[in-house]
Amino acid sequence: MFQGVVVEDNGCGGHCSTVVGGRMHWTIWGQPEQSCERRGRRNFLRVGALGTGLTLAGSRRARAGVVGASPGAQSRSAILVFLAGGPSHYETFDPKPGAPLEIRGPFSPIATNVGGLRISENLPRLAGVADRYSLVRSCHHENPGHGGGQRQVQTGYKSASLEHELPHDYPVVGSVVAKARGTMSRGLPTFIRCPDSNDGGAAFLGNEFNPFPVYSTGKPVGLEVHGSMPLARLSDRRALREKFDRLVRQGQEQRVMDAMDAMEQDAYQMLTSTAAHEAFDVARESQAVRDRYGSHDAGKCLLLARRFIEAGAGLVSVRIGSWDHHGNAGGTVVSGAKENCPPLDQALSALLIDLAERGMTDAVLVWCWGEFGRTPRINNTGGRDHWPQAMSVLMAGGGLARGRVVGATSPKGEYASDRILEPADVLATVYRQLGIDSTRQFINAAGRPISILPHGVPIHELL
Repeated sequence: MFQGVVVEDNGCGGHCSTVVGGRMHWTIWGQPEQSCERRGRRNFLRVGALGTGLTLAGSRRARAGVVGASPGAQSRSAILVFLAGGPSHYETFDPKPGAPLEIRGPFSPIATNVGGLRISENLPRLAGVADRYSLVRSCHHENPGHGGGQRQVQTGYKSASLEHELPHDYPVVGSVVAKARGTMSRGLPTFIRCPDSNDGGAAFLGNEFNPFPVYSTGKPVGLEVHGSMPLARLSDRRALREKFDRLVRQGQEQRVMDAMDAMEQDAYQMLTSTAAHEAFDVARESQAVRDRYGSHDAGKCLLLARRFIEAGAGLVSVRIGSWDHHGNAGGTVVSGAKENCPPLDQALSALLIDLAERGMTDAVLVWCWGEFGRTPRINNTGGRDHWPQAMSVLMAGGGLARGRVVGATSPKGEYASDRILEPADVLATVYRQLGIDSTRQFINAAGRPISILPHGVPIHELL
């Protein structure tokens, strides 16, 4: 039984341990300190920060009010499937069989179970469940850099930077959800990311709203699982900790101590929650379910995402594959599709079927995209280059309409040509379905009020 948590100082070994009574404890690893006297307070802080920016804040904080939400929105959760590197729309959701070979590429479109809708032959399983999702084929923006493109699709804000040299100035969607709903829900962090990545965080909202990163194995980043320790030691250690805190609470340390207490309390809440503990253990799933999702990272992470959502998480972000297929750099159109499409096809179709079988389709919004599409013409090394002028988005569940296609690209796929949309419109749709007013403002580090989105209107064809 998952019964309790102890914050343990093990001497000068450079780490502190969080001990869970019953059958296991989790060790939180940090950096070695110069002396024992300096270790205690800093390593207690790592219980909240987990050494990697994994801060947890007080679930006691009041949830923000929501405006203009769809029915049942406040109880909905979401799963973001992020295809980092920029998937080609030609080889996935927007094939162009009438274009010349050097544009349409070597793959053919196939029929789906929705009349008139065809997608690439690289995604046969998703073709068989097309009635469970809709496609937006006319999304676009102007930033051809990975970093800048990722910032735009993750936040809705344009970035002056093409790549990663500038930090994210605005909070990503998961951090906004955590801010609006509170960082903890039923013992689970509201915002979880699997696997860990540099896809942005809470920015000026504060570290407590950063994602909680988890490996595809289900092990939280920064935590190790060890043998048991008696729960009886819990009360004595917490009492000692409280006495120590009372001695040092003064002056400027007061705010730091209060913030640490809130983070530690949330860490305690997570580690003592049976539901949270069980959510990380994918071995509790039947072999048949695990086989359906697949043994690759895509399958493991999306299965974990469904488990986290069931246990109380608000938004789980899953990064699948590496889609930067320039040719010699990152693979060709052919090798890239053969490497990345099968895991995506298996895992995402399995997720959509699984949610339906569990009666969770309307309660969980799923959307899948990368930072941009790829160039219309295949280059001299057999790849496609960055192309933000056209990209496709898959959207499913969460009360959205299914089996629809919104917008279109030009006959050769060079640019969005009908019902032209931006990433902010997609995110506005997500926020609406989650019951979050995207015009709501938060104060940034400079004291300025910043709206969740700079603009953007929910996609009415999907509502």
